[in-house]
Amino acid sequence: MAAKEKQVLIDSPELLSRRHRITDALITGLMWVLYSYLWAPLISLVAWLLGFEFAYNVMVRAGGLERLKEVIWFYSIVVASIFVVVAGWSMLNRRRFARRDRRRAVEPVSDPEIAAYFGIQDEQLTALRLSRVSRVKVSDEGQIESVKIQVLSAEQISTPSVGPQGAVTENEPDDNDDENDLRIQVIST
Repeated sequence: MAAKEKQVLIDSPELLSRRHRITDALITGLMWVLYSYLWAPLISLVAWLLGFEFAYNVMVRAGGLERLKEVIWFYSIVVASIFVVVAGWSMLNRRRFARRDRRRAVEPVSDPEIAAYFGIQDEQLTALRLSRVSRVKVSDEGQIESVKIQVLSAEQISTPSVGPQGAVTENEPDDNDDENDLRIQVIST
């Protein structure tokens, strides 16, 4: 059996709906709050052992809490002012530039240029585009080392099979079945 290749984890949160992402963020935030609440007794014990009872004396007994409320009120006014300025600037820029598209289109890249960039021949690029399954091995430097595409026969494409729980799945050859594989030799440049 060949050495096991590195598995790549593809994380694409943009494929999730907005509602799903918001729900995920809210649940994550709630769990972090719960987790920090569970640590509160230990944090209080360590703070007491380090002599942080002084903070309680200043904040509660000496009236420092009132001063803290004043500072928080001042900071909230500053943050609200910053928000108003940035929101106003954004709306002004939107009004100025919203209907004007100043971007330039990217020039299309030809197939021979793509093939030359990746170090493959034009026919191999066409075969890659037409394949249903492609395995690309990339070096640590980001260069393509080898490409293996799977060519499915007409029988495999047209014959569905029944999978677990009666689900219809497409037939795919076994990973070790090399008779339907086409290997592409990468030309080093």
